[in-house]
Amino acid sequence: MAEYVYEPFADTEEYRDVNTTIVKEWIQMMVDAGARHIDRLVDLATGVGTMVEIFLDNLPSDWKQPTVTCVDKSPEALEQTRKRLGDRVERLELIESPIEDLDLPENSADVAMWGNGIHYLTQESQEKALLRVRRVLTPNGWLLFNSAFYADSRPEETLPFYRAQISNAVRKLKSLGVGRQDKTGRPQAGTFPDQAHYQWLLQQAGFGVEEMKKVVARLYKSAWENISGFSQYAAGALHGYQTDIAAKVLREAVEPSLEQHGFRDEQNRLYIPRNWLAAAARPRDKQSPA
Repeated sequence: MAEYVYEPFADTEEYRDVNTTIVKEWIQMMVDAGARHIDRLVDLATGVGTMVEIFLDNLPSDWKQPTVTCVDKSPEALEQTRKRLGDRVERLELIESPIEDLDLPENSADVAMWGNGIHYLTQESQEKALLRVRRVLTPNGWLLFNSAFYADSRPEETLPFYRAQISNAVRKLKSLGVGRQDKTGRPQAGTFPDQAHYQWLLQQAGFGVEEMKKVVARLYKSAWENISGFSQYAAGALHGYQTDIAAKVLREAVEPSLEQHGFRDEQNRLYIPRNWLAAAARPRDKQSPA
């Protein structure tokens, strides 16, 4: 099992800001549809529990706190979640499991939330996971997920930043005498599914899509350094190179690439905009338990 390494990005201000915007809209959508409480929230690929914190912080003030079930295949992540949420959540359950093997009682959850993780599964595993989630949700339940890694995540005007980061990183690797171990492919930022893929995937798994939209986030230097240090990002961006070294040089390449191609905000700080896909879906034609 790969070591859990995604926690730094999930704790950045940018991550919390964009997810707060998304979660607030999800909750308002549920309220507008008639929801008056949530008995059980299942947080998928929970990481360190950031999404749970954001969700609970934005529930209507008159709603009681739900039972929270956090699911992650990493025991290290779940331990961090326990430390983070143990004193905050009254009824907290931790389950070590891949999402595609999720085994909770049928019709036992009102909301399944999956923050920035669905893109890491193969299509086959995505299909299995969504079928498992649909089984767990009540007939009136909600599946909520988002992704900063889909086909339209990188606006056209930001591509020079990504190209510069790869170029700067490869130049550094050459100066260190580090070559590619696997030469069967070429360095790339990674290929991810588009919005139409997720619409099709949800329909195949028996969900009706309530909303699927783009949300723009501004990511600054520290966020890009944290993302670049994530092993799966580094493996995609610098295919064929040793992952730990690739992550190191990608992190170092953030600052010069941002100075070359970054945008400036109202405080003159450099950032790169990135699109997040946010989706809300509900089980279709699912009968209530007898």
